[in-house]
Amino acid sequence: MSKMGKTMIAACSVAIGSIYATGYINTLSDAQAVQVTPAHHQKKTTDQTDNQTIVNDSWGEDVAYSNKKQSSASAESSAPKTKYKDGTYSGQGSNRIGTVYVSVTIKNDRIDTVEITEADTHYSQSYIEDLPAQVVQRQSSDVDVVSGATLSTEDFQNAVDDALQQAMNA
Repeated sequence: MSKMGKTMIAACSVAIGSIYATGYINTLSDAQAVQVTPAHHQKKTTDQTDNQTIVNDSWGEDVAYSNKKQSSASAESSAPKTKYKDGTYSGQGSNRIGTVYVSVTIKNDRIDTVEITEADTHYSQSYIEDLPAQVVQRQSSDVDVVSGATLSTEDFQNAVDDALQQAMNA
């Protein structure tokens, strides 16, 4: 086996550095990407219906900035907006191994109860029976993934998300 020359080592180092830099740039958040985009590479338009400035950066991403200014006095006097409407909502999550159906009850803008109404998956419902309590405790569908029942967990999360989306749109 022959040894690599210094030129080849330098070329490989440059290639690896380029790959690293490209990956780093691609992982920047949209906000950071807009900040580093020179002004002459941005198109700004104003949407007259909700008074927002849309910035299209050189990567083709649209980022909206609100032009509305709210005084601190009016912000404090505004009535709090609710995220969810009270009621009981059904959700469904499916994938290649089956379907999970849930019932989510909202009271006072909080997730009050979550119940698995049916689990027609490869694994028995007992694998995911602790997940409804996690949803109520965390007030989110972000639950721990059950080892060995990952797809059933994803079905459950998608079903809860479906029900919560209905509660938001009600």
